[in-house]
Amino acid sequence: MPDMSNDWNKVRYELDKSANFHAICNSPWYTDAVYEKFSDEEFARRHALARELMARDGLDALILCGSPNIYSHGSGVTWGCGLIDARGMAQYMVLPRQGEPTLIYPHPGCHIEAARKMVSIRDVRGGQHGHYGRALAERLTELGLQAGRIGITAADRTGPEYMGVNAYQEMQKHLPQATFVFLPLMLHELTYRKSPEEIRAMARAGELAIKAQLAVAATARPGVREYQLAAAATHAVLDGGGQVHLLMIGSTSMQDPRLIFPNPNPSQRVLREGDIILCELAMTYMGYTAKIGHPVTLGRPTEKYNTFFKEVVVPGFKAIHAQLAPGKPLEAVRKAASGVFRQKGAQSRPIVMHGHDLITSLPFISLDEVKGEPYDMVMQPGMAYGIEITPVSADGTFGIFFSRSFAITEGGVQALTPYPVDEIIVAG
Repeated sequence: MPDMSNDWNKVRYELDKSANFHAICNSPWYTDAVYEKFSDEEFARRHALARELMARDGLDALILCGSPNIYSHGSGVTWGCGLIDARGMAQYMVLPRQGEPTLIYPHPGCHIEAARKMVSIRDVRGGQHGHYGRALAERLTELGLQAGRIGITAADRTGPEYMGVNAYQEMQKHLPQATFVFLPLMLHELTYRKSPEEIRAMARAGELAIKAQLAVAATARPGVREYQLAAAATHAVLDGGGQVHLLMIGSTSMQDPRLIFPNPNPSQRVLREGDIILCELAMTYMGYTAKIGHPVTLGRPTEKYNTFFKEVVVPGFKAIHAQLAPGKPLEAVRKAASGVFRQKGAQSRPIVMHGHDLITSLPFISLDEVKGEPYDMVMQPGMAYGIEITPVSADGTFGIFFSRSFAITEGGVQALTPYPVDEIIVAG
């Protein structure tokens, strides 16, 4: 356990001294805070699975990395201890093959005491004012792993990225005999099949995503700006106890369309009668994501958009959805999607479906390829996916993004964002 010399009971009358306050512990602060957590049994399951893979791969410990960006959203740190925190470019947790796990939390004082109440492990230590590598090295040394083989999980699937350069260099400096191994796919292997508790969290995220979609539709009217739609969606999700993962919202005129896909940066564009709004709304609950994307129009849809939606978008979505089943290969999804839009005189963005670990992940199923690991290639219970289609007109001038999330079960498929698919939503 960390140094307890700054026990609140010893220093409570001298909190104005930095040395006392920064490493404070065992205070009564936040003891009445309430956080929904996964069960102790669920975290024990996760840690045991990680230790099985460590034994298989000859690793003595994992450094689980995470951060609050949209391609991490906490990543291994959230998975390993339940921390959900938006105030660190990089965060780290040590999970040894033998011994107690440790969270290295970046912020001192009151912040770290609140984090201790949120997470599901006991050993939470400060980041030594940015010297994360030194803090990690000290914990690994306590575990007797100065010369160990240490795996570092990816914090970000784009790249991927792992940890801060300064933290890595400091760790190397303090542990010159250790071997560090970058593990781009370890977290995916740990999370590609979810437990019932995790699926329940995803279903709750799906409920919040639907609330966000409905908030967009309720807020949309002439004179409102795109960023106000984003504000409405955000309020709906935070009000339900979740967090925003992806908030892509764009609008355009149905008579003169300039959009095939939601805007990743909702702009100051003012909505007008006759507009269409495209959304990609992915929300998280307890760190787990589900998404929805459904078009919204101000006024009735034009004949062009309504026909495109009903003859191209919905049949394409249903053709892909019909392939979801335990034991079904992902290649069947690709084949079902490969000609469905061209047969209707349209085209499409390449991607049609992707996996959900905590957030968007492998596998990626496109019209022309399937990317993933060998264990990804057949759908199994506990796997989760986002169907994500963007049919586009033959001339590339307009399109409609459409998405839902699903989990594979023993008996079939569970809709994580169960919202009707057959009609465009009319605002108001």
